[in-house]
Amino acid sequence: MKSTRIKDMKDAEIRTYIKDTKKEIEQQLKLYVKLNNDKLSNNGQIQNLKKKAYNLKEIYEYIKWANDKIAINNNVEASYGTIPKRGEIWTCQLGENIGSEENKIRPAIIIQNDTGNEKGPTTIIVPISNRPKKISTHIELRPGDYKLVHGEVNKITGTILCEQIKVVSKARLGRHVATLNSDFVNKILNSKLKISIKV
Repeated sequence: MKSTRIKDMKDAEIRTYIKDTKKEIEQQLKLYVKLNNDKLSNNGQIQNLKKKAYNLKEIYEYIKWANDKIAINNNVEASYGTIPKRGEIWTCQLGENIGSEENKIRPAIIIQNDTGNEKGPTTIIVPISNRPKKISTHIELRPGDYKLVHGEVNKITGTILCEQIKVVSKARLGRHVATLNSDFVNKILNSKLKISIKV
């Protein structure tokens, strides 16, 4: 479907656009169903039970994420009042992504400046992963590096992935769970972010 500026269309063009777009949506839905049916069909040929289960889990999570993404997008306006601050740790719905990109709901550190956090509909984060520290842009997060928000009881452990800087809608944010110590932000986090983007 070609890119079109709807606001520049006349009524007749809008009617044609609506008709054509509905057809395109139907085609895309059919393709989506076919791709997932093909995955399910291929799953039936897998003999190893664990591999079969993991394959089904992956199919389920991608389909569920498609539905969750619609729900999150419907909630965008409600998220405008969410104002995170730089150095805070929030839960963040990262969804189902590709390859080594972080997935699902993960703790994430807000790295955008507070002016942007207050006035914009998006923020910038780096995720905290369960994977071990491997490269120079990784930081192992320890309990002494942050303070939990009152009422939070679960300690946050893992590796901060400073190479996976990501712009996200505030609608992806869940709850504020902790705040990093200022020394940690100024002396450790900032230096790793500079390495990541080479500034």
